[in-house]
Amino acid sequence: MSNTLSKYLNILTYVMIGLTAIFVAMFYLGGDVPDQAYDTPVYTDVLIYWANALLYVCAGLSLLFPIIQLVSNPKGAVKGLAGLVGLGLIVLLAYSLSDGTLLDLPGYTGDDNTPGALQFADTVLYTMYILGVGTVLSIVVTEVLRTVR
Repeated sequence: MSNTLSKYLNILTYVMIGLTAIFVAMFYLGGDVPDQAYDTPVYTDVLIYWANALLYVCAGLSLLFPIIQLVSNPKGAVKGLAGLVGLGLIVLLAYSLSDGTLLDLPGYTGDDNTPGALQFADTVLYTMYILGVGTVLSIVVTEVLRTVR
């Protein structure tokens, strides 16, 4: 990877981490919606949309970079394909952890409380958790290795 691209990706990473910290702070410190049966943070939608955006960006980049590597360096395609296989394994692991049991939601009359929708939501959430933890661990390990060298 060229130094210029690496520099831009580092900047993008720090911007995304900063935005995530801001959205999480807004979620926890922004207060609750008044007159709700349960505690409902005001900025729940913002955090969910941001999490979805991160998921789509992560999934897209996880597919895009191996394809670029495959085209530019066919001999190194094994690493790119390993990344795709790893992402597929993470999604399969998340799917196996997901649950489609219908929720008991008093007063809810929508049509999203179906086993398929709940299992999809669980899969997306578990995938996001696994990728998030992996991201934090990779950042910590990278910084520790950079310090040791």
